[in-house]
Amino acid sequence: MGESANPGRRRGAELEHAIYAATLDELAANGYGRLSMDGIAARAGTGKAALYRRWPGKQPLVLDALRHALPPLPEPNPERSTRENLADVLTAFNDVLAGRTLIPGIEFIVDMLHEPELRTLFAQQVIAPRLASIDALLHEGVHRGEFDSGAVQPLAARTGPALILQSFLLTGEPPGPRELDLIIDTVLHRPAPPQR
Repeated sequence: MGESANPGRRRGAELEHAIYAATLDELAANGYGRLSMDGIAARAGTGKAALYRRWPGKQPLVLDALRHALPPLPEPNPERSTRENLADVLTAFNDVLAGRTLIPGIEFIVDMLHEPELRTLFAQQVIAPRLASIDALLHEGVHRGEFDSGAVQPLAARTGPALILQSFLLTGEPPGPRELDLIIDTVLHRPAPPQR
C-alpha cells in the first residue's frame, strides 16, 4: 500500500518537523558517520521516498535540520549590564555544546569537523553570530563606561567560546556557573573575585 493510501499521514511543515527531529535524534544516537536515510525515515515514521522528495541525501537534510534546531541568539537587554548580557550569550553557547538544545552537542560537533560543509555551516551560523554579538557587547560596555577599552582586544570575542570549548575537551563536561564567571572575567580582563 503506498503512502498516499494513508489518510492520516503528515504533510508539509508537520512532516518536515518530524523528519528534522528524527534526524537530530539519529545524529545524537549514531553520529554523522552512521547516519542513514533509512534510519531517519524509520525514526520519523515515514517512508524514505518522503525524504528523497525533499533532500537528495543526508548532508543537505542535516544542514536543514541544524538550521531548524539552532536556538536564537539571546537579545541584549539594555536594562542589564554588559557583563550580564555577555553571560547570557556564553551560557547559550555552552548549552549548545552541552546538548541542552535540539542540536546534539559536543560529540556531534567534533564528528562534524570531518564534514567541510557542516563545519562551515556551524562556523557561519553558530560561531560567527555569537562572536559578532560578543564583540558588539564589549564595544557597548566601553561606550557605557562599564570598563575601559583594554577589554576589547583583537581576539576578545573569541576568548569566551574558546575557553568553553577547552573545558569540554579537558574535562568532558560543560563549565559550571563558577567557571563561566571566571571565563567572563577573563574576557573582560578583570581579576577573579577571591574564592569563599
